[in-house]
This record gives sequence, structure tokens and C-alpha cells, in this order.
Amino acid sequence: MDKILELMASQTEGLDAMEALSALIGSDEWTDEKEAELAGLRAADDKIAAEIKILRDIEARKAAAATPMPPLPGVSPAPAATGAGGNPAVPAEKGLTFARMIRTVAAAGGNRYVAQQIAEQNGDSGLFANQNMTDATSGGFLVPEDVSEEVIELLRPASVVTAMGVRTVPMPSGNMTTNRRAKGASFGYGGEQQDAPPTGYQYGQMKLSAKKLSGIIPVSNDLLRTASTAVDRMIRDDAIEDAAQIQDRHFLRGPGTDFAPKGMRFQHTGTPFAKSHVLQMTAAPDLQKIDNDLGRMELAMANANIVFTGAHWIMSPRTAMFLTNLRDGNGNKVYPEMASGQLRMKPVHITTEFPDNLGDNGNASEIMLAHPSHIVVGEHMGIEIAMSTEAAYKDAEGKMQAAFSRDETLMRMIMQHDIGLRHLPAVVIMTNVTWGAAQ
Repeated sequence: MDKILELMASQTEGLDAMEALSALIGSDEWTDEKEAELAGLRAADDKIAAEIKILRDIEARKAAAATPMPPLPGVSPAPAATGAGGNPAVPAEKGLTFARMIRTVAAAGGNRYVAQQIAEQNGDSGLFANQNMTDATSGGFLVPEDVSEEVIELLRPASVVTAMGVRTVPMPSGNMTTNRRAKGASFGYGGEQQDAPPTGYQYGQMKLSAKKLSGIIPVSNDLLRTASTAVDRMIRDDAIEDAAQIQDRHFLRGPGTDFAPKGMRFQHTGTPFAKSHVLQMTAAPDLQKIDNDLGRMELAMANANIVFTGAHWIMSPRTAMFLTNLRDGNGNKVYPEMASGQLRMKPVHITTEFPDNLGDNGNASEIMLAHPSHIVVGEHMGIEIAMSTEAAYKDAEGKMQAAFSRDETLMRMIMQHDIGLRHLPAVVIMTNVTWGAAQ
């Protein structure tokens, strides 16, 4: 493999030199010497290409003839799970196949051929059977579609935004442009042979382009060397929880850049709905004002002909706890349904991605009322994975840590997606919310 990389590097240098010489063809600088030099470079490139082809053929033959490796130190063979009739049992939990593949590939140092041998030796012969783990452009590999879909299915309920049941659509090319409903159709009564009224149907455009969500998860090599369902759960759950949190951060309040999604909080910016659907909490709130403010959010949606009963609330833990504990003058809870995750007969989602340090005084938060049927999440590709035991990473405190010295394997997971609103008034935001803030 090292020899192939060396030859490929030499080939790249030769191609650059050929390109520079070819730019001189037809100019005064093009001489017989330059032509001879170009011919020599072409011959050298043909030779390198032939050598690479031979080495790759040998590598493929060795992989095909390889025998299973002996068990790695500390790695116990996994018991062969059987189902009815002695057939291999289907994993009961979604995402465990993904975690076992990650653990095995990590133990193999990122070499998929070696990983397959380890799986065979550990009694997990079907792990890589018929799995198309294709190479990714950034040095990792693409998890097979059926396996990555299991993880994405688990990610959706873990994410506040996708847990609402938003519309998810594939983006095979990485981009999607579709009409956005701006104004509904007009109907009217009329007599026989009278023209129907003009539809009045107006559209805008919703453009989605795949944005890359990536994360690095350090995993102890002691865990990776252990063939255990409990370890598989830890790897799976860490990947899902970390990805869901960052996804929510950008789907909810991302300002929007060339490389990151514009969150629902800022989809109204520059549109007429910036005034009607981005509201402010009424100052000096009391019980009646709080109830009125929640009603104002519902009314803004209703005035746009959206059935707000199908909408969902999204708020910070502080706001949710305040509404849960809010009592009237008789000591009765104002919103007792908050204990069961409902507010004014609509589901409540709680996330720290709505911070409590907004506003001029740094003590405000926001509340969102969103109708999921008008929210579109475009997904491109699947899940891309890369492994490293030598790379460095920053911990939660921003300190640089070395995976090699800590005996860790770093797993980098990449997904690509974007979010948009098919109908802008389907999201209403209340800003400057200080309910529950210390006075």
C-alpha cells in the first residue's frame, strides 16, 4: 500500500509537469526540446500506471487468499446467536449492527479486509456479508445504506426537530429546489358558462443544499477490544446523542452560512413574516399576559390559515419548568398537562439549544411554535465513517488531546442534510422570554 501511494504521488507530479508543458503548445516557447520532454513524461506516466495496476492486482489476490487472523489479544469471540431453526438471529435492537461494524473496523486499524477476518474469527461471520462499504472521498468509508438507515431512524426521535415528524426527502445530487407556497388558491361561485376565478396561487422557492455535519467521538481501545453488546450500545448511543444535539443547534437557531443550515428561527428574515411571526414577550409578565402571549403565537399561525392544533412547542428547560410550576391565585397549576409533555393540547419539546442567556440583559430565551408538515429536511448520502488512532482532538474544555497517548480510537462521523420551510408562516417565534429568569 505504501508503494502504491508513493507511485501515485510521483504520478501526480508528472501530470502537473505535463499540464504545464502542454500550455506552451502553439506558442513561441514550444520547441523540440519541450516536445521531447513532454514525450518522456508521458512514457514515465504510462510506466507508473502499469506498475500501480500490477501492485493493486497483487493486493486484491492476497486479500482473496487471506486466511482468518488469530484472535486479537483481549478480544473474546462473540457467541453465535441463533434463532428459530438454528438460523442466525436478527439483532433485536436497531443500530447495533452499525456499532459492531465500527468496533470491528476500529480493531482492524481501519482495514476493511482485516475487519472481515476478525468478524469471522469472532463468530460474527455475517457482519460484513453482502455489505457494500464503499470508499468515501475523505479517506473513510460509507456505511451500507440499510445499516446507516437504522442509525438515522434512531437519530430522528433523538433530535427535537425531526422528532416532531417533519417531512424528510432524499437529495441524491446534494441539492433540491422546490416551490414554496406563498399564497393559497382562490375559489368562487359562478353560473353556467362563467369563467372560474383566477387561482391566485403564488409560489416562492425553497432551496436546499447538503451541509456537512461532522463529529469526532473518542472511544477507549479497552472497550473496542471487548466483544460486548453493552459496548455496542455505548458506541451507538454516543454517536446518536452527539449528532442529534448539534443537528438541533443548527436546525433551530443556525444563522445560515455556505457550510451550515439556516435554522427555523431565522427563516423569516427578510420576508413579510418577520413582523407577523417573530413576536416579543409582553413586558412585566403576569398570569394573564403569559396566557395571552401563548395565544398570540397560535393566532399568528391561524391567521395564515394553518391549523395550529397540529403544531408543536419547542422551548428551553427553564421555560418548561416555569410553565410546569405556574399556579393561579388558588394554588392550582395553570398548565397541569405540562407534566405529560403537553401545552394547550399540543406536544412540548425541550432542548438546551434554546439558550437562556439571550437579549440585552443576557437572561432571555425564546419559544417556537412549529407545524411539522410544512418543515422539510433534505438528506444526502448516508453516514460516512473514518477511524484514527493517531489524530488529535479538542476536549470539552478546548484542550488538545492525543488519541495515541490516551489509547483511544477516534471515530469521525459525517452526515449531509439541510432544512427549509415549505410554508413560512408554519413557524412562529416568541423572543425576549424571561419567564423563570432570576429577577
